[in-house]
Amino acid sequence: MKDFYNQTNFDRKGVFLESSYQTLLWSLTVSMFPLGGFFGSLMVGPLVNKCGRKGTLLINNIFSIVPAILMGTSKVAKTFEVIILSRIIVGICAGLSSNVVPMYLGEISPKNLRGAIGVVPQLFITIGILVAQILGLTSILGNLEGKETQMLHLHCQLKLSHVHTRLSLSRLKTL
Repeated sequence: MKDFYNQTNFDRKGVFLESSYQTLLWSLTVSMFPLGGFFGSLMVGPLVNKCGRKGTLLINNIFSIVPAILMGTSKVAKTFEVIILSRIIVGICAGLSSNVVPMYLGEISPKNLRGAIGVVPQLFITIGILVAQILGLTSILGNLEGKETQMLHLHCQLKLSHVHTRLSLSRLKTL
């Protein structure tokens, strides 16, 4: 990623980034996800009150699909600022999801399973972090170009958003 930032700056201005500025940009990029998560968590109350739990989950798909497309096209557009913006939007998605999904599952689950089902989202988040760390290893999916890995991540994120939307809509139709 740092190489992408460096090459993008070289293509624009004809000079490579200084090491300290490159580290600053990298730190900024990484810190945008939790910042977006914070803002997403603050949005939960108003959205749930206005749109309901299902409606909020459907709206949240926007905060997943849009950054996936933006990140997937950032290399072609030769802009690293889009990645920073996309990480804020994905953070909003994560903040919304981590709060609304347990509420929604608690609402639709039978009383005798509410406790067990309430734990499921955090369990899958932990498993997802583990899988992401494994797939992020250079020896597994890494390469110098990153094109195949970038497209795989984009495809997986779009597919998961699509499945989530279909499940939400099918659940909406049955109620």
